[in-house]
Parts: sequence; structure tokens; C-alpha cells
Amino acid sequence: MRWTDLYLNAASVVVERQVTVDEAVAAGWYDAEEAERTRQRAVAVADSSGPDLGVAAGRAALRASGLPPADVGLLIHASCYFQGVEFWNAGAYVQHHVLGHGDATAFELRQMSNGGMCALDLAAGQLAARSTVAAALLTTGDRFCEPGFPRWRTDRGLVFGDAGTAVVLSRRPGPLRLVATASYAAPELEGLHRAPFAVGFHEAGPVDLMDRKQRFLKTMPVSEVTARNEAGMLTAIKRCLEDAEASIDDMTTVVVPFFGADLSAKQCFRPIGLRAEQTLLEWGLEIGHLGSGDQFAGLAHLLDTRALTRGQRVLLVGVGAGFTWTCAIVEKE
Repeated sequence: MRWTDLYLNAASVVVERQVTVDEAVAAGWYDAEEAERTRQRAVAVADSSGPDLGVAAGRAALRASGLPPADVGLLIHASCYFQGVEFWNAGAYVQHHVLGHGDATAFELRQMSNGGMCALDLAAGQLAARSTVAAALLTTGDRFCEPGFPRWRTDRGLVFGDAGTAVVLSRRPGPLRLVATASYAAPELEGLHRAPFAVGFHEAGPVDLMDRKQRFLKTMPVSEVTARNEAGMLTAIKRCLEDAEASIDDMTTVVVPFFGADLSAKQCFRPIGLRAEQTLLEWGLEIGHLGSGDQFAGLAHLLDTRALTRGQRVLLVGVGAGFTWTCAIVEKE
């Protein structure tokens, strides 16, 4: 979908501290060979909950946007992992502590690592369709911690980092113009991240993504999973570029998920036709995969470092278990 008169007024990322990979290997948390393959140098680690990280990021983005909380008529909080309490609304918590008013629709979104990007796509549609919604606040927040989530060994090729991220989207001109978004899904791959169903949260053990994948790969060859994964991502990218009347060569930067170096090359760089230096790989190797928040964090980093000049475009690529892909193109004003 091509958009007109929609802007990202601010983006933020909140990271509390970093743990180096050298420390993790020395402590026996992380495999040395895996560390060499991923080239991960450090990972963001938080003591705060996912919702509190989202609150911190939301406050920072709203403050930077210059918009009053009263202007926000839509709030979407995206996450991947446990938000600290079962049978509870984390979206309402972020609304309470960031906006402080009830004149906004607030909800949680579970699109896994595509959550932030899916929220952006949904929010754009809402602002375009509803004149009463002046602005949207989109937050993400996750804390991938022991014992429920063994961040260093639950999967291969990447390490999960803790962070809150946020963007403010509105009709008021801002530093980035939203040009286009596009989404695609391959629900036949949802089993790749599915464990046997449990009656309640109390029955679930630590998250073991490798075990889940091994179960699924008994039903579908790796080659087919890889082919469908690449095709889905490239479909979303192609549609987004077409809607923007652009090509991949027009993009100054492409923000893909913050996977490790080897996995990023295999799943993103080679299929898309990118060089590592066209992406934020090196920065991602300092913080890890932030669940739903990699793309918002990437935008915050680009704005904070003043890496973009007027007219330059950025392609954001979201990839989420399910499988879903959402892409967006933004242009520096």
C-alpha cells in the first residue's frame, strides 16, 4: 500500500545494559563455536519487564515527537515473549503509563518478530481511514530471561536481546515520511516454532526452539522450508518496492532482523542481494535480536546518528514466526 501524508515523528530504543559474548562463553552460557559463527559481540540484557521497557521507549518517542499524549488515538504494543503476568492486558499498561488517558484504542499484538512492522502497517491503515485518530504510538518490549527463556542456547544462529522500542506515526510532518508498506504470510510454516500444546502456562517448560524446529522438519524438508521462507520475504519486499515505485538500489539502508552474521547472510543478505555494509549488521551484533523491535531500533539508531540525508530511503524488513513478513519504505524529510 502506498501512503500519503503519513510521517514517523520519532523513534526510540531503550537498552539497559550489555553482556559481552566473551563473558557468556567464559561463564559456559554460550558455545564458543556458535559465538564464532554468529560473530555476536554483545547482547542487550534488562532487569525490567517487557511492558516496562515498552513504557520507557514509548515515553522517549512521544517526548521526542513533540506531540501531546492527547493526540494519540491508537496504541499498539507488540511482543514475542511472556509479558510478566498471565491473563492481563499489557497494552492497557503501556497506555496507562505513557498516555494516561482513555481516548485511545490500545491493544497487544502478537506477530512474533514481525510485531513492530505489522503494527506500523496496521496503524497506517487506521490513520488513513479514521480522521479522528491524529497519531499512533507503537511500542515493543521483551525480556528474554532465564529460566523460561535460555537466550544463549534456545536457538542457533542468533541470540535474543532485551529492549523496548517505539515509533510515533502521525499526519504531522516529521523526520521520516512513510512511503509504502506490504505484508505476506506463509501459515503452513507456523509449526516451525510450535511446541505440543499445554493446558496452561504452568505446564510449559523452558523455550527450546531447536527442539520445535526438529519436530517440524520431520514433516517438511529443510530445503522446502528455506525456499518458502525466501519466497515469502521476497514477495513482501517486491510488493513494497512496487507500491513505492522504487527498486532495491534506491535504498540507502536496508534494516533486516538482527540475526547473527552467518544467519543474516543466509536468510536475508543473499536472497535480497545485499552487502552487509548496506545494513545495520555491525550494530545488531552489539545488541542481539530484539524480538519485535529490531526495525524500530534500527530507525532510532539511524536518526540518533544522523546517518540519513534528505531524500534518502530506507527499507525495513520484518520476519516473524508464523510465518509473516511486513516491509516498509520510509524517506528522510
